Amino acid sequence: MNRSRAGKWARRAVWGSFFVVAGIGCSPLNVAAFIFARDDKVPAPSPLTFAKDGPKKDKDEVVVVLLPQVAPGSAPQFATIANELGDKLARQMPELAKENKEKRKLKILTQTQVNKFKMENSTWKKMSADEIGQKLGADFVLEIWMDKMRLYQPGSLNNIYEGRAEIQVTVYEVGTGDGMPKDKYPLSFSYPKTGVRPADAVSESTFKGQFIENLASEIAKMHIDHKPSNSIADGR
Repeated sequence: MNRSRAGKWARRAVWGSFFVVAGIGCSPLNVAAFIFARDDKVPAPSPLTFAKDGPKKDKDEVVVVLLPQVAPGSAPQFATIANELGDKLARQMPELAKENKEKRKLKILTQTQVNKFKMENSTWKKMSADEIGQKLGADFVLEIWMDKMRLYQPGSLNNIYEGRAEIQVTVYEVGTGDGMPKDKYPLSFSYPKTGVRPADAVSESTFKGQFIENLASEIAKMHIDHKPSNSIADGR
């Protein structure tokens, strides 16, 4: 086959894929991202990195403490979400760092370890993030504040899933001495991103699990470089 014919068939294959994927209801931009996706990494907006000239510049492991908290008055479905989100992040963040081939190993303390510390230190709420981090041997502390959470679309009588949450994450680098946050950012989270879902599609516990899993993924990507994603790959 000569070059002109090969190029012709290649173009047909690309545009054929475009129309097939578009036919399943995806936007042109998402379709284009799917077909022409590259392996470039997306830089994390708030990386957990040490200063190049700092005392920890040669450290080969980054230790992180997570302090998720739920706003008072949240729905009963979210009574255990702090521990659940912490556990998801403790699994996802090291996996993402490994996938990204980070030079330093990332270690996230489990919520069991953090809760044990809280039980042994009844005044932990009066401690600064820096003090908590030092006592637990951490390099960074992430305070995660969760508010305005819901699983259902308002007014749907719990017949339509539409997960929402307003998140505030404050990052502290331990041992800096100034007590000031290294970074702070809001995150308006929605799941599924592509719209809503009938409540009879899956059980509430299953949807809640998916909600937390995807919330953890969004937070993890704020701190670790990652591959580009699109709605097709995410299944949202």
